[in-house]
Parts: sequence; structure tokens; C-alpha cells
Amino acid sequence: MTKNFLLTLFLLASALSGIAQTRSLKGVVTDGLSKEPLAGVSVLLAGTNTGSSTDAEGKFLLNVPSGGGSVIISYVGFVKQTIEIGNRTSLDVVLEPDVKALEDVVVIGYGEQKRSHLTGAVATVKVSQIDELPVGDITSALAGKLPGVSVSGGTARPGTAASIVIRNPTKASKDGGTNSPLYVIDDVVRTEADFQLLDASEIENLSILKDGAAAVYGARAALGVVVVRTKRGKAGKPQVNYTTTFGSSEASYKPKVMNGVQLATYLNDYNKTRGLAATDPEFYSPDELEHFKNNNYNWFDMAWKPSLNTRHTVNISGGTERATFFAGAAYFYQNGNVDNISYKKWNFRASTDVKVTNHIKVGLGVSGNLSDNKLFYLKQGGENVEKDVTNLLNTPQFIPPYVGGLPVLLPGGSSTTGFHFFEAQKLNNYTRARNVVLNINAYLEYNVPFVPGLKIRTVYNKNLGNDWGKQFGTYYKVYGFSMQGENRHIFGGTPNAPTRLNNGDRLRFNPGYTDGYQMNVNLSYAKDFGRHSVSALALVEQSEIYSESIATMKEGIFEGGNDYLMSALGAKDIGPNSANETGILSYVGRLNYSYADKYLLEASFRRDASTKFAPEYRWGTFPQLSAGWVISEENLFKEKVAFVNFLKLRASIGFLGGDRTAAWQWLQRYTPQASNGAVFGGNSDRTVGIKLEKLPNYFGRWDDVTKKNIGLDASFLNNRLSATVDAFHDHGYNLLTTLSSSVPLTVGSVMPSENFETVNSFGFEFSTGWNDKIGKNINYNVNAFLAWNDNRNVLVDVANVNVGTWLDPTGMSSDRGVRGYRYLGMFRSQQEVDQYLEKNADYSIFGQKPKPGMLYYQDIRGPRQTDGSYAAPDGKITEDDEDWLTNKENNHYTFGVSLGFGFKGFRLDMVTAGSFGGQASIESDARKKAGKDVSRPVFWADHYTPENPNAKYPDPFYEDTYNVVSSFWFRNSFSLRMRSLNVSYALGPNVTKRLGVTALKFIGVAMNPVNFYNPYDYKDAAGTYNVYPVMRTWSLGLNLTL
Repeated sequence: MTKNFLLTLFLLASALSGIAQTRSLKGVVTDGLSKEPLAGVSVLLAGTNTGSSTDAEGKFLLNVPSGGGSVIISYVGFVKQTIEIGNRTSLDVVLEPDVKALEDVVVIGYGEQKRSHLTGAVATVKVSQIDELPVGDITSALAGKLPGVSVSGGTARPGTAASIVIRNPTKASKDGGTNSPLYVIDDVVRTEADFQLLDASEIENLSILKDGAAAVYGARAALGVVVVRTKRGKAGKPQVNYTTTFGSSEASYKPKVMNGVQLATYLNDYNKTRGLAATDPEFYSPDELEHFKNNNYNWFDMAWKPSLNTRHTVNISGGTERATFFAGAAYFYQNGNVDNISYKKWNFRASTDVKVTNHIKVGLGVSGNLSDNKLFYLKQGGENVEKDVTNLLNTPQFIPPYVGGLPVLLPGGSSTTGFHFFEAQKLNNYTRARNVVLNINAYLEYNVPFVPGLKIRTVYNKNLGNDWGKQFGTYYKVYGFSMQGENRHIFGGTPNAPTRLNNGDRLRFNPGYTDGYQMNVNLSYAKDFGRHSVSALALVEQSEIYSESIATMKEGIFEGGNDYLMSALGAKDIGPNSANETGILSYVGRLNYSYADKYLLEASFRRDASTKFAPEYRWGTFPQLSAGWVISEENLFKEKVAFVNFLKLRASIGFLGGDRTAAWQWLQRYTPQASNGAVFGGNSDRTVGIKLEKLPNYFGRWDDVTKKNIGLDASFLNNRLSATVDAFHDHGYNLLTTLSSSVPLTVGSVMPSENFETVNSFGFEFSTGWNDKIGKNINYNVNAFLAWNDNRNVLVDVANVNVGTWLDPTGMSSDRGVRGYRYLGMFRSQQEVDQYLEKNADYSIFGQKPKPGMLYYQDIRGPRQTDGSYAAPDGKITEDDEDWLTNKENNHYTFGVSLGFGFKGFRLDMVTAGSFGGQASIESDARKKAGKDVSRPVFWADHYTPENPNAKYPDPFYEDTYNVVSSFWFRNSFSLRMRSLNVSYALGPNVTKRLGVTALKFIGVAMNPVNFYNPYDYKDAAGTYNVYPVMRTWSLGLNLTL
């Protein structure tokens, strides 16, 4: 008993002794600049894994040894501190901003660099500027933000993505050619679609390499490079960030077409000029016109409705100095403004980085996305994704969708044309594309202990993709009617037997997959030797990608059948089947040198081999050299020009390549032809034959592009005013080109891509900004840019008959302006016609004698002669009278203005962008004549008639004379649009403390809220009238940090 008591007493004393050996240390960490408390600061007991982090008030509590020790206080963007504890029980820590860390760091090829050390033209975007925008693809969020970077293509239709074009790329017409730059995500080359599917919440840094700086990516970098670094974990208390937005979208400008009365009047006037008798039933009678006044059916307005979108993102990040983690997910949904259209996208990303030892670090990342795009399937008359909007607008508004509950057969309707939108919509027919991408990235990094600054890093990336497409189309029934009204133009009366309309009547599957990898091993070195800084990179990279797809289709869906093959009774058609495999092996080297942050030098090279080309022509070498002089670091400059804080002159030259062409063109390819082979003997059965495809080109190799750039970066007045100027010249030569114009028809085969063309591109970019504060609580910024680019053809494919004539593009820009007819006027009366013919007796317009209501044009030249020359003007307007009407067709000047204002927790940001310098005109579809089965834009209501001689537009009957490109249709191409307006309010720390959260911000965003200039009265200036219109989106949301 005594022994047990003594043992218990001993254990209790030992425990009390252990407790006595530790004590509590509390403290507060604040920002040395703003004096505000810092949340999430890591507080680690040196030499142990014991740690804590600060709360929303900057406070921490940590058990420390009673004998003292030291704590390590660290936070991203601040100078790390190691503090001896001694006998203290509390600490007040002030962290000072790490000026070196806070200096703008730019992601470049295979690394990052301080902006002050950049010697190339690199554009960057702050992710905070795009993170809250309610867009389905990241590309659209970049519109109007960067000089020399154009965002175009795509529509507001859910699931369609825009594309990036950098400067004015030198790209010839080739098999598989594209204007898209190279996309690199976490040092791995990815597709444009992979980039478009990223969510802004995944991105840490985004840079665009515009000049020779892209040479580090060699044979694929001629069109520029978009470099993305995604988010990784950061040391500190786990922090959760959640953002949600809900919004609604409506057309920024609804297209306007003629209503029922306007169209019927138009057709009556057309028939008068046509010469029909007044009693002809083609005319719409007064009673019918009166009926249409009170019975107008705008099919577009009936089908169109506001669409909804929502976006949710959540991520968590944290860890210790030894191990960090990041995990995030995002969801985006958008439905269409007409039914049966939707787009869904899920993104996920997770990563961890672990310091195994003081010298070894490993990391693993897994990311991916799933997208599901559903479109309205309309097969009748051919497939076109825009057929829904086109036909809703084109359907005459005197036609009701239903009469007595029965769907109406449209004029000209048959089993294959004249579809009824609302009946087709009820079928739930669709085109659907589902894509799944999985990306696995792992690395091992070793810092060589006996050579400070030397690091070995190995990265392996595996990318798997699976895409699945499906089309489902059936059929439906509509009804013709005996019709009412004096001339039987009012839909009604007795219904006829139903007509079956075929909306495809098929089921089609298009599955495919992609399997690829990229592996690189690199050796890097970075070291400062006094005022000398040296860094170097040596890298070996290998990648391969294989893709395969197949299609199968079955027709004959039985009535009531579903979207499975068993519901199709027709023959099954399998094919086509395609497969593609390519690979690249690369060696990369780069050297950077800086002396006193004043004199900068960078040299790099890349040697690539691609299986796209024949073995003897696979290799290419792509060097680059750039230099910079930070003039503001010169002592004399510092003394004499105090108001200039930074001034750098830089220049670069890079030799890059382009491999944007179809693979394996160096091999002769064949297509099997069933039952098309030779016939032997008396047996008429044909064997399987083969057909030669295009001719091979064994000698094909990369495009060659030499990029030169000179630039100036400056900041003034305590860095409040900044400016950047760049001028560039790209010499593209040996550009792969599919020759056609200069190849005679007697060749009898399609030519392969050849290294033939030479095109030079050039331009300038200027950007400036002012960032300042007023007092303690107000901050504001104004940023603007202006860019211009153009090109010149040096050697291009030209038909022999055009060499040396006005049609020869050699020595000219690829944008030579608008080619068409010079408009002189409109004949307003027979008297004007007679007067004109007195002076021009033989004058005719495309074979027709002038008539009132016709447009007439300048006679430029006579018929073309056999030697390619032209005869003198002959008074006849023909295709020989076309000419270049303007200097440019496209806007070559682009500009943007960004404004920001902040007051305490309130923040307002606005981005406005525009362009000018080209020539816009009314599009061909809008110029075409209308009919009883198709309407046209509302401007046609003001057409010429003898009773309306001063009309703005010609007599619709003379379509052959007005539906041509001419200066009559010109409109101003100037554009100015507010791209985004973002208003937010962040609650103060006192409020968030009571709520128990770290931060809470409310968000309001408008996309395309204002179009300041629109020269058209029937559509938005950004596109043609009969496609999905540009959308205006309003959204509300919040951002929460825990």
C-alpha cells in the first residue's frame, strides 16, 4: 500500500514538473505599414513542429518551454522574424512589408522574374481584376485589359468561348493553321480549351509573352505564349475562401426586323416593281394589312427570355513551413435565352508541397474539369448552331405559331425545310457535348547543399481527356390551312392533313479520348556575387500525345422513341474513325545576368524535334537575346532627375518557330474506297480500292519568325505615374502555306503545306497609369492603353494572272481594305435616269438598264484582257469595276481605359475598351431581299417607291444591283463599350469580428452594361443581326473568408 502511494506521488510530481517546464506565450501581430492586425500569420516554435496562427484580431497563443527558446513569425509578403522569447509571456510583433517580395513578380517561361529585371515584352493581369466576373470562360474576362492582346470570337451563347490573338500574327493559310498562341499551365503545354476551361479562382499569376521572350518555347511560340501559374498552398492557419454570384443576362440590343405590316407592304411594293397586276393574289389586300396591324407575332420575342447564371468557388489553403496544401472547386452554370440551351462547368484542383528534408521538396497536384454543353438541335436545311436565332428573326411576323392550337406550316415548308421553332423545341432534340479532363502533376526538387543556389527539379505531368458528343433529332407534324382574307394571306380556316417535318430523325454519338504526358528535368542556378546576379537554366523536356475518336449514327427514330440506339430502326453508320499521335523532344538553356540591378542581359535557346515532320527535318534551333538598361539606377540620373523613380530601356530579338499544321504531311496518305477498285475478268464485282489524298511534302518544316522588340518602362512622382512603350517587328518567313492560287488546275491534286510565304508584322503599344491616395481612406487609379498593328506581304501565293495588277497583294497589307463598288447615288426618279443616260448612253448595272430606285456605281475599268490588263472604262458596271474602297477593313487601333476608386471598404472598378481605324458595313444577310417566308432587318421598311422617293434604301426588287459590297452600305467602325463595372463593399474588421469571419465582401458586377456608340439601328455593332446577340449581364454575390 505504501509502495503504491509513493509511486502515485512520484508520477504526480513528474507530471507537475512537466507542466512547469512549459508556459503560455501570447501576442499580437500587426502590419508595420497600415498598423492593422494581421490574420493568418504563422507562429512556429523554432526547431519543432509546434505552432499556431493569428486570429482575425492578429492575436495568437502558443505553449513554449519555460526555459526560453525562439519563435519564427512569418507571413507571405512580409519579412520573416525570428524572436528570442527569454522570460517574456507576451509579444507585440510588427511585421514589415518585404519590399523584395512585394515587387511585382512576373511568371515567365519555366520560372518567374522581377518586373524590374524583365527585358522582354510581357503583359500581366492581376487576377483580382477578373476573379469576380461572371463569365463561363477565362478568355472573355481578359477583353479590353491588355495592349496588343485581342479577345475575339465566341458568342454570348452558353458554352461558346472566345480566343486570344497576340499582336498581329504572321500566319499563312495552311492545313491545320490557327492564330491561337501557345498555352502553358504550370510549365506544361496545354490546349486552348484547357485554358478556356480554367476558373479564375484557380489562377495565381497570368502572363502573356509577346516578343522574343517566347523563344524559350521554341517551335510552338511564333504566335506568342500565355503562361499561367495556378494556386498552391501557403504556410499559415488554414484559410477558407468562398465566392458566389447570381446573375441574369439579356441582349444588349435586340435585333429588329420588319413587323407583319412592314413586311407585307414591302412585298406589295416589290410586286409592283415586278409588274404584277393589281388584282394578282400575290398582293396583300387592305383587309389583310389591317388584320396584321392587330395580329403581329414576333417569334423572337415570344421565344426569348432573360437567362440566368451562377458561379460558386471555394478553396482552402494552409500549412506549416514544412508542408502546405491547397484545395479548391468551382461550379458555373448558365442557361440560354431560349429553352433547351445550357452550359455547366465543374473545376477542381488540389495540391500539396512537402519539405521532406531541408534540401528535398516534393509536390503533387491533381486537377480537372467537367463541362456539359447542351444546344438546341435543328437539323432542317442543314446544321448550324445559330439556326434557332436566325429562324426566329427571319420568320415573318404575320404568321402565327398556332391556329386553333395546331402548329402552322410555314410558307415553303416541306419535309426538310421551313421548320416550326416551337414545335421543334417541344421535342427536346439536342446536341450535347460532355468533356472530362484529368491532370496529374508531380515534382521532386533537390537543393544541392554543397553548391548554394543550385537546384535540380523533375516534373512529370499526365493528362487524360474524354469527350463525348451526342445528337438526337426526331420529327414533328404541322398543319397547313385553307387561309383567310381577300387574297388568302391570313392564316386560318380549315386545317389540311398534317405534314411531317424531319428534324434530323437520327441519333449520333461522337466519343473520343486524349492521352498525353510531359516530363522535364531541369537544372537551375541562382546566385548573387556582390553586385552581380547570375541565374541559369538547363532543361530537357519530352512530351507525347495520342488522340482517337469515332462516330456512329443510326436513323429512323420511331414515334415516341427516346435518345437510345434501340429507338432507331434504320441502318447503322459507323465512322469516320480518326487517330493522331505526335511528340516533341526539347533541350532548353537560359542565362540571366544583372549588374547592380542596372545592366540586364538574358540569352536563351531551345532545340526542338517534332514528329510532325520528316526525320531529316524535325530539328530546329530557336535562340533569343535581350538586354536592358535601368537608367534610373545611374548615380548621375538619381541626382539630377529626382522625379523619375524608374526608367528602363530594353530590347530583344528572338528566332521562333511555328508548327501549327497537320501532322504527318510528309507521308502519302490513302483513303480506302469500298467497291471502287478494279474489275478483273468477267466478274463485275469491284474490289476494295484506295484513293490518294493530297500530295505529300517530305521537306516541310517549321515556320520561321524573327521577333524584334524595343521598349521603355518608366515610373514617376513616387511611382504614382507609370508608362510603358513597345515597338515591334516580326519577320515571318518560310511560312507553311497551302498553295492554291498559283497552282494550275492540271496538277489534279490538293497541294500540301509548303514553306513558302514571307510576311512582316509590326506595330506599337503604349500604356500608362496613375495610382494615388487622398488621405488615409481614399485611393484611386486610372489606366489606359493604345495599340496599333499591321502587316505587309513580302512573298505570298498569287495567281499568275493577278501578278502586277491591283489584285496582287505583294507588298501590301493582308488587310487592304474593303473590296467593292464605289457608290455614286440612287436614282430617285425616271427624270434622273434619263438625265444620267444622256451623258452615259451605254451605262448598265450588272446587265440591267438603270431604273428609279436603283443604286449606281462608278465605272472604274473595262473588261479584263487576256494578258491580265484592263480596258478603259466602258460604261458598264461589272465585276471588273470592283476596287479597294478603304485603306483598312478591320480596326487596327485598339484602346482601353480602366478606372478604380476605393473609399474604406467601398470599391468601384470599370473597364472600357474600343477600337477604330477600319470600315464597317451592313452584312450580306441583312442586304438580301425579304420574301413571304423570310423577313429582314427593320431598315428595309424605308425603301424606295415612287411615293417615297427620298427613302434611305433602294427598291427591293433590284437585288442583283444592291446586294453587293459597296460604299453605300458603309458604317463607322469606331467602337466604344464598357466591358465591365464592378462595385463591392467589404465589411470592416469590427463587424467581421462580431460575425466570426475573417472577411466579408458584397459584390455587384455588370458585364457589357453600356455601348457608347452603335452605328446600326437594327442590331448590336459587335456581330451580325441574325446570330445570338451580345449579352448584358448583371450579377450580385459575396466573397467570404474564414
